[in-house]
Amino acid sequence: MDVTVHFSNIKEVIISNLRIASKEIKVAVAWLTDEDIIRVLTQRQEAGINIKIAISDSKENFKSTNKFKDYLRLQGQLFISIQPFLHHKFCVIDEDVIINGSYNWSYPARSNEENILIIKLEEGKKEDMDLLKRFNVKHSYICNRCSVNISDYNDLNRFISSSKDNALALSELDEHEIILREAFENDVRSSFDKAIALKIPISQLMLNRMKADGGGVEFVKRIIRDEIASGDMKSGFKKLEEQIPHRVDLSLEYLVSRPKYKSLFTKDEIVFCERLMVKYGL
Repeated sequence: MDVTVHFSNIKEVIISNLRIASKEIKVAVAWLTDEDIIRVLTQRQEAGINIKIAISDSKENFKSTNKFKDYLRLQGQLFISIQPFLHHKFCVIDEDVIINGSYNWSYPARSNEENILIIKLEEGKKEDMDLLKRFNVKHSYICNRCSVNISDYNDLNRFISSSKDNALALSELDEHEIILREAFENDVRSSFDKAIALKIPISQLMLNRMKADGGGVEFVKRIIRDEIASGDMKSGFKKLEEQIPHRVDLSLEYLVSRPKYKSLFTKDEIVFCERLMVKYGL
């Protein structure tokens, strides 16, 4: 494959690649509001190129729906991704060019610090075909499993009132996770303090490692994954288990099993810890 990176004139590079399409264009971008790009996609649809666009349900995409009117009239395919939030910015052209990077296809993106990669694939080369397959599979999944298919202009207009403020929602989710991670770390420290007060020989080095390891959640994830893989519990858990009565309620695994913190961990991690707690009546 031949890869070039672009940090400037990105809009022009995207348009020039769209214009040379001869068979098919598949797009998945969070925000598609640049009418110049939409116009080119519409022209390519009119020229007989098969166009399939997936965008997010963010309110920015529906402030003016007129820009899609001709595209839909020409039977261009448009999908609105509902859940989870579509944050991709990629395009596959004629199965031999992939555009990927940080650049949203919007007017504000022109004045941001952005980038795209133009990846020109070599037909028949395994590495290139594997990469193409992964982008195609993802695009197909977005369109077929996560999206509403917009068949005409009237269908699109209902999103004017029902679209979401995803930028605000993402900001709020980020703030919530920061607060939740801090609470988790505080509970980990509290459990250590209680164990030490009970003279359970838990090493203080564990807390130092937690801090050096990038925070409590990632530190605990690594411990849980090791326990799942090996089938053997870490020494800290065993020391809490050996107490009479046991004090596994002070364990990291107990905290992971708490409903409060489930959003921080994977399903496998949660199920492992929940099953473990059931064994101890928790």
